[in-house]
Formats: sequence, structure tokens, C-alpha cells
Amino acid sequence: MQRAVFLDKNGTITEDGDRHVKVAPPRLIPGAAEALRRLQDAGYLLFVVTNQSGVARGYFTEQDVQTYNDRMTALLAQAGVHFQEISCCPHMPDGGCACRKPGTRFLADAAERYDIDLSRSFVVGDQTTDVEMGARNGCRTFLVRTGHGGRDGSAQTPPDLIVADIVEAVNQILRLDAEDA
Repeated sequence: MQRAVFLDKNGTITEDGDRHVKVAPPRLIPGAAEALRRLQDAGYLLFVVTNQSGVARGYFTEQDVQTYNDRMTALLAQAGVHFQEISCCPHMPDGGCACRKPGTRFLADAAERYDIDLSRSFVVGDQTTDVEMGARNGCRTFLVRTGHGGRDGSAQTPPDLIVADIVEAVNQILRLDAEDA
């Protein structure tokens, strides 16, 4: 079975202020591209899982989100980074869907499609809903201090580790990987 890292986008890979998807070019968290390439080179499949309720609120369209994601993936491709999938929930927080974090749909679907062992996989994000989603799926979880840094208070599940940013999260994942070998 394969291992994966499921990443939040805003505040984890890109600067949190990049919510204006219609006009803002993606601004990567410093070191994000190199860190993601290291994960990929270590054999991890990379996924992005993001809530984008701005679609339901009418702030931007699903096509705007897709255009932004295309620009981000092109930017990261320059560093040799490839995502298996980018999964976006366009629904409102109270929409009751299974795809909105901390819902488990996106991770469960990816695990089935790509034969992923979720117990050997990780979730990295800046919100408590990222941590809750990972915990519900049996993944190890990392809360980064960039972006919201866990101050959203939407869920109560503690992360396995709190780290400064995506670079430190990757360093810890690769350290754990070496210990498990």
C-alpha cells in the first residue's frame, strides 16, 4: 500500500491572504516547493484538500478556484512537484456535506483509488478541521503555525505535532519515516 500526505492549501502551501482567487497570483509559503519535492522524492503521494466556501458565498466561482489551482500547480511543477489530486469543497460550513473538512470523503476516496494506507499517511494543515479530518481517517496530523495556526477553534482534536510551517512538517515526516524504516 502507498503512503500519502494530504495538505491544506491556504495558509499551509500558499500564503493565507491568497483567498482572492480571481486576482491574486499564488504566493507560496517560503520553502514549500522544496519541501513538497522532498516528500515526493521519498515516495509519498501528494494531495491537496481544501474548503472553498467562497464559492457558495458568491465571492468567486468554481472556475476561479480551478484557475488559481492551475496557477499554483504550474508554479510548483517548476520545482518538480506533482499532486495526485486537488479536492475542493465549495459548500458552506453548515452545508452538512461529507466533503467539507473535517469530513472524511476526500481522504477515503483517495485511499480507495490509490491504494493508500491511511495509518502510514499524514495530514498537514493550519486549521483544527484539518487535524480533525486526519484523525477521523487514522492519519498522523501536523498543525502548522502559518495561516490560521489552529486559531479557528472549529474542532477539538489535538494534532500529533504542532510545527512552525510546512518545511518543519516535512522534516518531521521524513524523520518519522526514517525511524519507522
